[in-house]
Amino acid sequence: MEHDIDVHGDDPQAIGALSRALGRVMSERGGNDRPVVFACIGTDRSTGDALGPLVGQWLVRSGYDRQRVLGTLEDPLHALNLRQRLAAFHAVPQRPLIVAVDAALGAPDAVGLISLRNGGLRPGHGVGKMLPRVGDIAITATVNIAAGSHDAHVLQSTRLFIVQALARTIGVACWDAVVALTPPRPPTRPALALA
Repeated sequence: MEHDIDVHGDDPQAIGALSRALGRVMSERGGNDRPVVFACIGTDRSTGDALGPLVGQWLVRSGYDRQRVLGTLEDPLHALNLRQRLAAFHAVPQRPLIVAVDAALGAPDAVGLISLRNGGLRPGHGVGKMLPRVGDIAITATVNIAAGSHDAHVLQSTRLFIVQALARTIGVACWDAVVALTPPRPPTRPALALA
């Protein structure tokens, strides 16, 4: 079950590669038999950290079930509400498959890189926050250069253009993966008229 991949957001093949890999991981983790929830972590109060809410917004506007998207621009999923909002999903009888989406900082040559990892992620780890692990599958995008103690400032001064472009690529790939996971409906037979 090894489908960890890295794709560059500018690559014309990024959406297809990410979508196929995500679809395989979701299928292997039971996504055909349980609901898929996207935990889109971040806040619109920091440009770089808005990646998750932008992906969530994109999914909702594309028609994905609003109840299965945690984190949008309107209702962000962040450090202050993360535990409470995820607890509701852990308490249901059929636990959903959770795909966590978050922004990351990294090396200069990693900016623009989208990574898919089997297993969850630790949001806020890069800026020193101690939050619980989130998700069964993780998608991160490196939005800017890591700067140690200045990481919070770097996130706030990240270009919105980069964040929006990465969020769109991730949003489309997630949508495509979920659509591919959904079994096609059998054609309906037209009713026969009785003469």
